[in-house]
Amino acid sequence: MSKPTRDVEIETPEGKRGNVHAVLDTGSFYTIIREDVIPPSAIVMRLRRKESFGTARIGGAKLVATGAILLKIYLEGHWIRGEALVAPHLGSDMLIGAGLMQMWDISIKNSNGHTSVHIGRDMQDPDIQTVL
Repeated sequence: MSKPTRDVEIETPEGKRGNVHAVLDTGSFYTIIREDVIPPSAIVMRLRRKESFGTARIGGAKLVATGAILLKIYLEGHWIRGEALVAPHLGSDMLIGAGLMQMWDISIKNSNGHTSVHIGRDMQDPDIQTVL
């Protein structure tokens, strides 16, 4: 089964916005964004040590993350918030990984050849906004 893709809007903490094509990838725990699709002048926290991850490519290819960024992501009519690793050579604009999907209760459903994405939590939900 192929992974669902969606065009999403992203927003940085500085209010910089952009649009990216995201792959919802349950095979990746991390959410990762390619560096060149981050809005210009957005603040990327550089990692002191680059992180290397294996990929599904034949030959043991590695993906290297050089930074991290906080993002709000507008997906399926909902804003979700999370951290994304920054990788200069990611093959897609963005991967939304299982960690973020679990945090926001995002599920993927396939029915009769149609794939839908459902978000169980919403930043406008009072239970999400309540601080005890």
